[in-house]
Amino acid sequence: MNRIDRLLGYLLMFHSRDLLRAQDFAAEFEISERTVYRDIQALCEVGVPIMAMPGEGYRLMEGYYLPPVMFSQAEARALSVAVEMFTGLAAEGETKQAARLALEKIRAILPKATLAQIEALQAVIGFYTVNRTPLNLDDKKFVQLQQAVHQRRVVHLRYHALHSNDVTERDVEPLHLGYVDHGWILTGYCRLRQEERHFRLERIDRYTVKTETFMPRRVFVSRQPGSARRVLVRVDADSVRWVREAQHFTFTEELPGDDAAGVVMVYHVESLPQIQGWLLSWGDKIEVLEPPQLRTELARIAATIAARHR
Repeated sequence: MNRIDRLLGYLLMFHSRDLLRAQDFAAEFEISERTVYRDIQALCEVGVPIMAMPGEGYRLMEGYYLPPVMFSQAEARALSVAVEMFTGLAAEGETKQAARLALEKIRAILPKATLAQIEALQAVIGFYTVNRTPLNLDDKKFVQLQQAVHQRRVVHLRYHALHSNDVTERDVEPLHLGYVDHGWILTGYCRLRQEERHFRLERIDRYTVKTETFMPRRVFVSRQPGSARRVLVRVDADSVRWVREAQHFTFTEELPGDDAAGVVMVYHVESLPQIQGWLLSWGDKIEVLEPPQLRTELARIAATIAARHR
């Protein structure tokens, strides 16, 4: 931690506790008491009114406050829930620890009534991962590609195609990282295909961040990456609830109709294999209405499955 951040940390501690000893600061920031004395002197020199209480410690002069960073109760609750959600769903690492420290800094400047509301909310709300991999924002690939986007550095990818073993090598101008369907998607201008493409990080077998830079391009970001194809699916009435609960990320709407006879759901996919496996997981509870190519392919796969299990 640099000295500026440490000095700000002193002020936050002063606002959360009336009286602090040099030992308290030394333990919190893992520094010597001699360094604490120098830091206190530096704060006094820039006008922070710190009073030394002989035999007790230090306190801020009554009425002194940090420059106001004001949050409404709704804003404070939203920030608290957001950080709790992140720390609950993220993997352990430097970023998760930084989020926890950020929340503590926010808590230190909140009015007591607002802080009490947040603590009551934290006591009854939790976020957990069970059947999914925790979100890892310290993953080396993610961090390096994030830096490449920021620095506009060309990356060379060895990429594994969706639902096949086709592997291609290509140079990509990385433009954007998005979290879609439990995975990170890199959007970039592919020099091999001469158009914007989307690459799932799990399917990048190898990558090299090159020294070459590129001029900025406009990024098209949508909920469903790539050119969308419309898929209509009829869901049996007794399965509608469960499909809604485990909905595919490319879902866009339900068409009006008689719920007793089932519901027609609309999806927009980048490619048909993108939704194929998910549809098969529902067995005979769904029927693909369009496109006809998808109906034919699901029927072929179902016939193959049936033949293997005779």
